Amino acid sequence: MPSTSHETSPNIAPSSRIKRNTACTSCRDAKVRCNPSQNPAQPCQRCAKLHLSCVVDKTHKRVSRKSKLDELVQEIQSIKQSVTGQSSSSPSQATAYSQHNGPNSPFKDAGPPRLGVPSPVSVSTGGDVRPPAIAAPSSITVAPTSVIHTPTSIPLVQSPPAEPTLPRALGSHPFSGEDIDYYFQKYFECYHPYMPIIRLREPNKCYESSTLLFWTIIYVACHRYARSPGIFPFLLDAVKRDAYSTITNWPLSMHSINALILLCAWIFPDVRFVNDPCALFSGAIMNAVLQLGIHCGKGSHPEYSHGVFQNSFTDEEACSTWAGYNIITQRVSSSLGLPPLGGLFNQTIQNIIDGRTPFQVPSTFRVLLECQKFCNHVSKTMAACLEESRGVSAQVVQLLEDEWNTVRGLICSERAGDLDEFNALLVQLEIQTFYMMPLPGYETEALKRNILRTYNTAQAVIRESLELDRKMEFLQHLPHFYFRAILAAGAVVYRILRSSYMQFVDREAAERSASDAVAASRRAKVMDGDLPTRLGNLFESWCDRLLRGSGAPHWNEEPVSSFSHRLSASVTYDCMTRWKTDHMHNCRNKGQPFTTCGCFGSGAAAAAGAAGIGTTATNSSETPAMLAGGNAGADPLQNIDWTFMDDFDWNFEPVMPVLTAPP
Repeated sequence: MPSTSHETSPNIAPSSRIKRNTACTSCRDAKVRCNPSQNPAQPCQRCAKLHLSCVVDKTHKRVSRKSKLDELVQEIQSIKQSVTGQSSSSPSQATAYSQHNGPNSPFKDAGPPRLGVPSPVSVSTGGDVRPPAIAAPSSITVAPTSVIHTPTSIPLVQSPPAEPTLPRALGSHPFSGEDIDYYFQKYFECYHPYMPIIRLREPNKCYESSTLLFWTIIYVACHRYARSPGIFPFLLDAVKRDAYSTITNWPLSMHSINALILLCAWIFPDVRFVNDPCALFSGAIMNAVLQLGIHCGKGSHPEYSHGVFQNSFTDEEACSTWAGYNIITQRVSSSLGLPPLGGLFNQTIQNIIDGRTPFQVPSTFRVLLECQKFCNHVSKTMAACLEESRGVSAQVVQLLEDEWNTVRGLICSERAGDLDEFNALLVQLEIQTFYMMPLPGYETEALKRNILRTYNTAQAVIRESLELDRKMEFLQHLPHFYFRAILAAGAVVYRILRSSYMQFVDREAAERSASDAVAASRRAKVMDGDLPTRLGNLFESWCDRLLRGSGAPHWNEEPVSSFSHRLSASVTYDCMTRWKTDHMHNCRNKGQPFTTCGCFGSGAAAAAGAAGIGTTATNSSETPAMLAGGNAGADPLQNIDWTFMDDFDWNFEPVMPVLTAPP
């Protein structure tokens, strides 16, 4: 037995320690301080704690991230060369693979693969994280799991040819095998990269596993690529009916859960601003994933497989579904201004972000997941602050903004894609929005400085969304939570225009940003009368009134939100409600005669009276746009889409103080 007298000897002072000029190799690689043990035969404190090999080598040189990247790129190039030699004799494999990775994919990488970026949590620990080893033939060098493979770097595997896709029918509407292949191809090319959680790419197997998932994929693809005009409305009604029926039949399968996640990402176009079923669906998903043990990131977990709750899915399916759910539930919380109760962001999520999984996760998906994890942190912090007061300290917001800038520097390196930068910009806007909810007694100059920075960020969000649309048709395929973020940016811009801060901004740039918000909403249109269409009409009428009208009002108020408990959505709710109070004050109720309505001015009321409209009671479902009919040509508000404001209840009295322009 080795002696331990060196550790207990009274001759050695407690404060003494072995001094050496060279740190061990593990501490040098991690760039942390090396604290040697008092016993030279024992490892240093860090290596002993982490069970690492403690070796002191003065000739050892730490390998930088750049050199690691160069080595990995060389390894990938060697793999590509070996694969190219094998695939040249198998043209059928290349043909089959190109069906899923065509040139039209907006997410096709143009450069070398990016390294997986560890989160600040794993960096701060200083530990050496080693990804699990993957068995591979000795003749091929496999890159570590932290490398995000591009489509050209994935080895082609010899597989039997897929069976021809069978024709299917949904109700009375038939779908040929060719049509189904077309819709599946469009989905995986244009929509799947935004939410890459589906592993069943073969239509026949997908239909056998879950009819809801099968028709949901076709429904999403038909947003832009329907082969006949009547298919999308038909699928919209059928999928909506099946989705509501599914959440009442427990337990939900893995594939049904994935279908609901896709529906939350590409929700029904006819939803209202407030009455959004995403909250209902995300709640059902939360209960389903927890009961199946999906949050553990393990397939066939024995502790969660009992009775009717049987989990036969893989680890990859569990991790992908759990990541997709956390993204969706955080975006629902942020866009609706609800407390973040459903997002857990546990160790499973951290492993996905850090690349510590035995399977590859797209880098863009990992960046989005990191962004939503930080948004969850922001929402919880702000919810706690708003429980005690009707406002947020600017110092707290600044601390969160500084913290995010540190994280942003890690995840958005020089190899970050445009969508990664856009996701990081959305987080910055969500944080800065809380500057518009200050505590009472705020400093005027500091408030102006912070809110104008928020305004500049909102302008950048709208501008970058249009730039992404130009590069990759972003607004044509964007998930619903991105549209909600663009809506929030537009609300910030229009809230500044309706305040005394208008004198501090460039009028031409403000008008351009307002027009860009209208253009972004219009490009996201899927069908007539959908939420993007209604929002575009409202923004356009607001732009005409606040900027281009001859009698544009001037406001003396500061752009401070009167909503405080709707978290990051407070400014959006405040903006929409102020718009209603501006134009609906002293307006008639639905059952009152049209002549009593002051929204249209004396000219419009007179024209309506001459037409014989205003002398009779109206139907309870009519809105001013319907009542005006074709005689509202002289009305300056004729282009307002009042149905959008029905989300805020047409009948209620304004709950906000009426803010009118100074005489």
